[in-house]
Amino acid sequence: MMYPLLFLLAAALNIVAGAHQWPGVLAGSLNDPDSYMRLLRLEDGIRAGHLVITVARDDSGAGVMVEWSRLLDMVLWLLAAPFAPFIGWHRALYVAGVALGPLGVGALGVVCAWVAEPFAARRFLWAAAVAAALLPGLQAFAIPGVVHYHILLLVLIVLTVGCVARAWHDNITYGLLAGVSGGFAIWLTPETMPFVLMAFAVLLLRWLYVPLGKTITACAAGFFDVLSIALMIDPPQGGWGVPEIDRLSLVYVVLGMLLLAGAGGLWLLEARWRLKHARPLGVALMVLAVAAWVAMFPKVAMGPYGIMPAADARKFFGVIAQQQPVRGLDLLVYLGPGALALAYALWRVAARPDGGIVAGRARWLWLYIAVCDAVALVLGVQFMLFVEFAPAAAAVLLPVALSEMSLRFEARPALAMVSRLGLLLAVLLVPVAAAGLNKPPAAQGAAGADYPSCNLREIAPLLVPAAGQPVLAGADAAPELLYRTQVETVGSLYHHGLQGYLRDRAAWRATPGAQVPAAVLATGARFVLFCPTAARYPLVADLPKVTLWDVLEAGNPPAWLQPLGSNAQGWRLYKITF
Repeated sequence: MMYPLLFLLAAALNIVAGAHQWPGVLAGSLNDPDSYMRLLRLEDGIRAGHLVITVARDDSGAGVMVEWSRLLDMVLWLLAAPFAPFIGWHRALYVAGVALGPLGVGALGVVCAWVAEPFAARRFLWAAAVAAALLPGLQAFAIPGVVHYHILLLVLIVLTVGCVARAWHDNITYGLLAGVSGGFAIWLTPETMPFVLMAFAVLLLRWLYVPLGKTITACAAGFFDVLSIALMIDPPQGGWGVPEIDRLSLVYVVLGMLLLAGAGGLWLLEARWRLKHARPLGVALMVLAVAAWVAMFPKVAMGPYGIMPAADARKFFGVIAQQQPVRGLDLLVYLGPGALALAYALWRVAARPDGGIVAGRARWLWLYIAVCDAVALVLGVQFMLFVEFAPAAAAVLLPVALSEMSLRFEARPALAMVSRLGLLLAVLLVPVAAAGLNKPPAAQGAAGADYPSCNLREIAPLLVPAAGQPVLAGADAAPELLYRTQVETVGSLYHHGLQGYLRDRAAWRATPGAQVPAAVLATGARFVLFCPTAARYPLVADLPKVTLWDVLEAGNPPAWLQPLGSNAQGWRLYKITF
């Protein structure tokens, strides 16, 4: 009964924490461009009779592959299917997408508590669910109207960690389940891969002292089986043999195969050698397996920068908010709880053990936990996209720390209570309060009287004349334009749509003259959609104010742009004349 209640607690807190976003969501707006692209891709698939990877009307009508695996699409389809006969697929998918946030946070609260349960008092497990719902580093990806995989990837990573923890005592069933959950995590998104491998490595550390060959082999077999079956169901656009590093592909099936071979080697070593002699060979074997994988697919080691040339990557990732580093007060808001989790793990490393070899091994395990949390913090500092990993670690460790305080100060209940309260305030209240003080000035300025809202919710009537034609607009607006209208867009911010994005970028950076610039002609656009904003458009911020964007913001369109109309939200539509 406890876990259903924790699910409801976390889901309810997520709904309450997003109260200021619900009016817009209930009016039909989502809070992330990827959310519109996800629902659009799903609708395209329903019309085609099967789930698809490409979005047909992007890239000036050529279509673009959106790199996500189909696993989340399947989940959303299942959530929407019961409602579709009554409200239609378009609305049913929207309802399913909006429900994904509370459902995902509820699941995250449950798995965080489940991982902590063997190490914490049951009366403190509620803290994991509350942290999962309220920590800004997690809430940022779970606000109402975000239809994406960020919370679900945490659910699968934490689930993998929990299964590994239970496989620690040579539990083959949990070893198998750890591999299965890790396989599903990679299928959802390869962004989970470093943390899945770090979880699996815990079993290798245990193998150094206890023969776990069967359990580790079960883990690797579950991992390989899920990835292999998933690839048959959900191959990349080019087929099963195409190596893609940003979605499920042969790359990760090969990883599973190498880990399975290495795990079998560990099993064989422990059967033929004394464990103390097998240790260096076993570690070398697993390191060799991972090194061989990286050597086969070296772009994996480069992460997102291995997807495209370095010069193009700077132009592409430089305008994506989630790819920017975290600085200033945001470090406290998003990563403060993770830093406290790291401090707690290091304290457990340095704390005086009770004595004996078990305490010594526990110290090494806490050191490994600290290293993993430090990796999560470094990734979070470098990329806003990864700030959720360290807070998730804090959510898991919070009940453990509360339980330890109660035990250490068992004879002084007043001090125990004050210590627990201080920890809860430091982990939960401080980052939430800092987030309230950290409202960006740009957002306040954009709400001023001089600038329109640039909301796209009512854009469809204005774009009726452009139906079926390519429209030059900001790349960040492309997903919502495709979702709400029948126009084609020049480009969007998706890895496999790089060329369309670069054409869109070049068009806005062009200096307009008497003739249509070549960069605008290269897009194939027949219309231009523009809305002035308080901050200068990032794609032209490094240029003098003579670009196409700047002359439109000044209200001086070139002669080859014919105004067709505007709407109350500030959007202006122009037709390109030749």
